[in-house]
Amino acid sequence: MNREKALHELNRYAEMTIRHSQHQYSKHGTLHSIAQSAFCAPDLWKKPWVPADFDIGMASTHPVYESFSSEQKLAWNHLQWGLEYTVVGQGERQIITLNNYAVRRYRHILPSVVALEERESFEEVDHLAAFQEGLDALRRRYFPQRRKALWSRPASGLPSERANKVLRHAIGAIADKLLGNNFPTLFFLTRGIKTHNFKPFENAIAQFEDAPSGVAQVSHLHRLDESRHMGTALHIARLSNHILERESFESRRLFQAAVHAAWPKNRMSEYRIGYWTTVLKTSPTFASIPQPNRQALLQHISVNIRSNLQQLHVRQAHLTRQANKRIVELAALSPKLKLAFVETLRADPVHANLVDAVEL
Repeated sequence: MNREKALHELNRYAEMTIRHSQHQYSKHGTLHSIAQSAFCAPDLWKKPWVPADFDIGMASTHPVYESFSSEQKLAWNHLQWGLEYTVVGQGERQIITLNNYAVRRYRHILPSVVALEERESFEEVDHLAAFQEGLDALRRRYFPQRRKALWSRPASGLPSERANKVLRHAIGAIADKLLGNNFPTLFFLTRGIKTHNFKPFENAIAQFEDAPSGVAQVSHLHRLDESRHMGTALHIARLSNHILERESFESRRLFQAAVHAAWPKNRMSEYRIGYWTTVLKTSPTFASIPQPNRQALLQHISVNIRSNLQQLHVRQAHLTRQANKRIVELAALSPKLKLAFVETLRADPVHANLVDAVEL
């Protein structure tokens, strides 16, 4: 593809996507406003929030879980929602800052792309405020002794959210400097894959007839935003290196280090196990379960999380696999760096499934 054609296509996409976002917000209002109503609805604590198969720790197959009261089982389901949306929210915290660094080279080339990322960052701020409404409701209900809502560890970057908050700008500036024109492509390739991973789950929540209608509506409107974000990731990953002047310096080792930073080894199991450890240790809802029994359940969950993460969830089998295949194969990286990207993920059993359908 020649540069002029790529410029025209990306400019057209950016302007169209901003209009779609503005129309959606004009029609429905902010996600935060929807969440404010959703998480104080009369039926909020009477219904499950997510389908039962979301728990990859397979807690429901353990005798301790089977001994739970109906209220405890429902609480577990609600807290599963909390885990999923803290993971999404942690990622969006990273994106709010890094979006702008990833497109800074477009400022004088294609301002519409910068405007699009400013709009998407605005949406991410709105999303975080909406998720916080749900997490605060969970805190009041299941962790009344806590001053802050329970958040999982960040899925990328440093394990500490406090450290990440300080270092995000530095990470963006350093990545732009060291990776050069490959930074936008790698960033949006990574962003796209991570969005694809949760998309099937969010679709399921949005269509979950047993859930409170407000909770399902939050997921529905959020997935509309994320569908646009998936499109943005695909377009920029595919077109960026056709638009920006290619630089001669390419370091496979440096590029692989950036991929490792985006997908730290063991982090996916760590944040899930850490979350459920805190739930079982500190929530009064489960205080009636003897400590040895809680420990046995946690051990069961930990083993299953580590095992099940080495394969895609049944809900991810089609959408995630095919979307990942497409974005990687179309990404405008040099053959050397594209191979490095895929080989780096395939070297880790937990991340290998993300690119198992990719053909290079």
